[in-house]
Amino acid sequence: MLVIEADTQVGGISRTVNYKGNRIDIGGHRFFSKSDWVMQWWNRLLPLAPEGCEKAVLQYQGMERPVPAFNGLASSAVDSDQVMLLRGRLSRIYFGKRFFDYPLKLNLDSLRKLGVRKTLVFGVSYAFAKLRPVKPEQTLQDFLINRFGQKLGGRKN
Repeated sequence: MLVIEADTQVGGISRTVNYKGNRIDIGGHRFFSKSDWVMQWWNRLLPLAPEGCEKAVLQYQGMERPVPAFNGLASSAVDSDQVMLLRGRLSRIYFGKRFFDYPLKLNLDSLRKLGVRKTLVFGVSYAFAKLRPVKPEQTLQDFLINRFGQKLGGRKN
């Protein structure tokens, strides 16, 4: 494999740089916490930008929380970079030349994309991994097999 990089470091916006002894991940990042205290602390430090927050709701693991109201910063702060932007998120897995929702869901869309046979094969493999997990879990492949089954987690391609 040949990797061509225009910068002095490989990785583009997905790299980690060492700046004055601190490691910094370059690129866009998502912020999330289940702790109301942490969310309120961040909102005081870096309030949400007002646009798009009027009716927004944070959703995670079957729970919902209203987005903290914009706390009325002066317009100079709103126009600066001193606000946190609220953005939607779409995470998907590309597998078998098709996109699947992430986290994985066993639904009609997934069944249609995989087909009945592959769904059954992957389902049985997943059930077996739950009944007899790899122990001790020492490698990334062990981790993937324990979470997705041998047929998905053990794939080499």
